[in-house]
Amino acid sequence: MILSVTLNPSIDVAYFVEEFRVGDTNRVSKTYKDAGGKGINLSRVVAELGGETFCTGFLGGGGGAFIREVLDRQGARHSFCPINGEVRVNISIEDGSGKPPTTVNDRGPALTMADFDRFIAHANPFIEAAKWMALGGSVPPGLDPTVYARLIELGHSLQTKVVLDADGDLMKLGLAAKPDLVKPNSAEATRLLGWNVSTPEDGLRAAREMLPSLAEGGYAIVSMGEHGAALACAEGEFLVASPKVETRSTIGAGDSLIGGFLWAKSHGLSAQTALQWGIAAGAATAMTDGNEIGRKPVIEKLYEQIVKA
Repeated sequence: MILSVTLNPSIDVAYFVEEFRVGDTNRVSKTYKDAGGKGINLSRVVAELGGETFCTGFLGGGGGAFIREVLDRQGARHSFCPINGEVRVNISIEDGSGKPPTTVNDRGPALTMADFDRFIAHANPFIEAAKWMALGGSVPPGLDPTVYARLIELGHSLQTKVVLDADGDLMKLGLAAKPDLVKPNSAEATRLLGWNVSTPEDGLRAAREMLPSLAEGGYAIVSMGEHGAALACAEGEFLVASPKVETRSTIGAGDSLIGGFLWAKSHGLSAQTALQWGIAAGAATAMTDGNEIGRKPVIEKLYEQIVKA
């Protein structure tokens, strides 16, 4: 079972405009609203592919009820630790320029480390039952940046492999606990390593540099959008190009990559094949509008294109 932990989930709202103008009125042509958060996106992709997944984290308010409803429709099981605060709302504005969307991300409800201890007690049986636990995204205000490191240590104590997909101090402190898989994008890898990661070859070098910081048998992946992704692991080093698709929204594409990768690994597939499935899932999500995830028939079709390339 693949467990996702989303400590700071969101309602993601995407507004589409013809041309985004700062300081002026922008007319919205269409709006999408969906459940958001790295772990939630990941689990939805795993469920879409027919894998066994479970979601946990913090949820509260009407937004929490909406997220539960989305997961129920997707067929992703869940049990969240309740809080009094309201789920944050993240806004993205997309136009026809082909550039990444403009995003405005809320911080989320303030919590305490006592809340985190309560979450640990809530999630412990799910962590123990999981083969993989995926940690990702920001954490609510008030939580210490060591929380991912603590969860990695807990996962390892329960014989659970752990994925870390974070940025800044959350990533740096988490790496000290030696996760089993990391997946920064090129910008995050640049901040982490201190040199510019821009080409596929740079991505491979970055993955190679991160690998010693992981647990034995770990996987270091650097995602590079339309250029695909690089992977370094005990099985070797791999560069897999992304299929040519019409990108409509990049929201959730990186989370989908991890979901596809873990789904494939849970079925005993090789690291290279798992990366191909991950890139197919990420590309399928990039083809969707707003905050939607890629659907299984599209993922399967893109996987075949990658294999035949």
